Amino acid sequence: MYRRCQAKYALLFVALTCWATQTLAKDCIGVVAAGALPFWVQVEAGAQQAGKELDLNVRFRGPSREGRVETQLQIIDWMLEQGCKTLVIAPSGPEIAPRVQQLAASGVNTIYFDRDLPGSVVRGVVATDNFRAGVQAGQALALALGGQGQVALLRLQRGITSTSERERGFRQGAEAGGLRVLVDAYIGDDSQAAVDALRDQLPQLDGVFTPNSTSTRAALAALRRLHKAGELFHIGFDADELLIDALRQGEIHSLMIQQAHAIGYQAVQLAAQSLRGELPPQPVSVALPVMQVNRENLAQWQRARELELTANP
Repeated sequence: MYRRCQAKYALLFVALTCWATQTLAKDCIGVVAAGALPFWVQVEAGAQQAGKELDLNVRFRGPSREGRVETQLQIIDWMLEQGCKTLVIAPSGPEIAPRVQQLAASGVNTIYFDRDLPGSVVRGVVATDNFRAGVQAGQALALALGGQGQVALLRLQRGITSTSERERGFRQGAEAGGLRVLVDAYIGDDSQAAVDALRDQLPQLDGVFTPNSTSTRAALAALRRLHKAGELFHIGFDADELLIDALRQGEIHSLMIQQAHAIGYQAVQLAAQSLRGELPPQPVSVALPVMQVNRENLAQWQRARELELTANP
C-alpha cells in the first residue's frame, strides 16, 4: 500500500513538473493596459484568445486607475522579470517612449495598442481609427440636430493621443455639419467639473460629446444633476453597463463603441509576428473602425457581443 502511494505521488510529481516545464517553455508576451475599465476586460479577452491560438504565454496587467504612467513603467519591469520577450503597451504618457527606446536597444520589441505615441520605436500599432471615429461622432450629432445648434465638447485630459484625436475629429465633423462648439473644456472623470463647464451655457446648448467611458460617465452624472439628461443630445464613447442602461433609457443618444476584443487579439498577433521576425522593417499600422450604437441597433450589438464572449470565454 505504502509503495503504491509512493508510486502515485511520484507520477503526480512528474506530471506537474512536465506541465510547469511546458508552461515556462512557452514564449511570453507582456501586455500592459492603460487601466482596469470594462473596455480593458474585453481587450484582455482578445489578447488571451490570440495567445491560446498561438501557444503563447500572455501576461496582462494594467494600473487600477486609468492613465497611471508610473504604474505602467513598473509593470513593464515586472513583465521583463517574467521573461517576456515582446511587449504590447497602451502608452499613457510620453515617459513610455524612452523606455521603449531602451527596450529596442536591448532586443525587446514593442507593439502599441489602443493608442500611438509619436516618435516611439515600435514595430506596430493596433488601435481604433480615433480621428475618424471623432469625425463620425460630430457628423452624427450634426445629423441628429438637423445641421444647426450649439454643442459642448467635454474633453478627457491633455497628452492622451487616442482621446485627443477623437476630440479633434469631433470638432471637425461637428463644425463641417453646421454646428457651433460653444463649450470646450477638460473634465477628466470629474462630474463636478462637467457641471461647472455646462451650467452657465445650458440654455444655449443642444448637444454634448465625450471621448471615452470615464468622461461619458462624468457628463451623464452632471446632466442628471442639472436635470438635463435626455434633453440634450449626448454622444459618448465606449460601453459599460451603466452607459448601456443610460442609452436604453434615452439619457444618452448614442455611443461610439470600439472593437475592444479585436484590438487585444490583433495586437498579440502582431507581437507574435515580431517575436518570430516576420514583420517588415517599417512599423505596421492597423486602424479599426467604431460602431455607432443607439437604441435602434442596441439589441443587435448586444447579440453580437454575447456571441463573441461565448465563443471566447
